[in-house]
Amino acid sequence: MLFEHSPVGIFLSDGCLLTDCNEAMVKMMRCSSKEELIGRHPSAFSPPSQPDGSPSLDKADELMNEALRTGYLQQEWICRRFDGEEFPVEILSSVIDWQDQKILYMVWRDITERKRIEEAIRHLAYHDVLTGLPNRMLFADRLILAIAQAKRRQGTMAVMMLDLDGFKTVNDSFGHHIGDMLLQNVGERLSRTLREEDTLARMGGDEFMILLPVLREAANSSQIAEKILAAFRKPFFCEGNELFTSASIGIAIYPGNGEDMDSLMKHADTAMYQAKARGRNMYCLYKPDPDPPVDRALKPA
Repeated sequence: MLFEHSPVGIFLSDGCLLTDCNEAMVKMMRCSSKEELIGRHPSAFSPPSQPDGSPSLDKADELMNEALRTGYLQQEWICRRFDGEEFPVEILSSVIDWQDQKILYMVWRDITERKRIEEAIRHLAYHDVLTGLPNRMLFADRLILAIAQAKRRQGTMAVMMLDLDGFKTVNDSFGHHIGDMLLQNVGERLSRTLREEDTLARMGGDEFMILLPVLREAANSSQIAEKILAAFRKPFFCEGNELFTSASIGIAIYPGNGEDMDSLMKHADTAMYQAKARGRNMYCLYKPDPDPPVDRALKPA
């Protein structure tokens, strides 16, 4: 009775084929009767391959043999219902000794909702809530990877720091709601302007960072910066308000302006402030100050 009335799906198997199941399994698979399930291999209710690339037939045999050998196994599996819908399940397999034979008792739980929540949490951890763009954490991960790849191929890449000009005026004149809409529209327009392999991230406020992981030469970063500035020449429309804004962009090139994440981000930030100081609505390539200020307090009298 526990088997038949369990709210979770249960399969019994001899380690090769399915020998019995309960009604919850019939409902989960969206078929009409047990007879459509019994006597078949678990891979019959699965896509051809699993997420790791393994053929479902071979993977199922491997996992059932391991469960028979160890006595217990917990795994995740991609299943396919009779109507064609694929969904993730967690399978808890244990071995029952009965009349001189070993029976695999497999509990199948639909974990679609759990996976959806996990993905939502993962997205929140790595993406900006307002724009949906990658956040500082995801940008840092991709930048570290891009540096390693550029180092391996002895190539060139770039980091851009972009700051909107006059964003505070928009907030003060139209309110933060319109300011937020402007940031969303800017993110969408920049995403359309950049290449597929590039990463656009919002760092907070009106600051964005752009990763150009592959460049033929350093000059290509200037061409991309010019495309970005051109994209700002058209107005942004936010709830009937026609808004104009521009951007100041700082560019740091790997390896000339730094060979690690901190150096490249710092130098891109410095170049962005140089663009602000020169009148805004422009880009600047980072150049080290030939005459850095001296802390005279540390010099001997």
